[in-house]
Amino acid sequence: MFSVLSSRRIAATVAGAALLSFTAACGGSSNAAACTDAQKLFTDYTSATATAAGDLNKFNEVNQKFSADLKALADKSDGDLASALNDFSTTWGKIKIDPKDPAGSTSALQDLAKKGQEAAVKLGTACSS
Repeated sequence: MFSVLSSRRIAATVAGAALLSFTAACGGSSNAAACTDAQKLFTDYTSATATAAGDLNKFNEVNQKFSADLKALADKSDGDLASALNDFSTTWGKIKIDPKDPAGSTSALQDLAKKGQEAAVKLGTACSS
């Protein structure tokens, strides 16, 4: 059976991986300020998912806000960073947990974990170049 806790764990794990990538990479980039802003978005997202504990509607709202925030930051960024942020925004924008469809939600979150890790690597690379 699908668990709200597992959805938060997957989302927090992906966000955490991206945050670690940023922590290691930020500083040398021509988009250093945007990378720092992205780090803050990931930190805030991780906190917000903890606040949404047990409320799938709130969890879905947090994901949509995170997606919109990433898109807004992408619009202010250049090159590979903008591309990476747009990819992450698109991936996160597709997250919709339906408590009536646990199998579908589980599959969607597994896909999110895979795509999120790929995007985290791309973001880390963009912030280190």
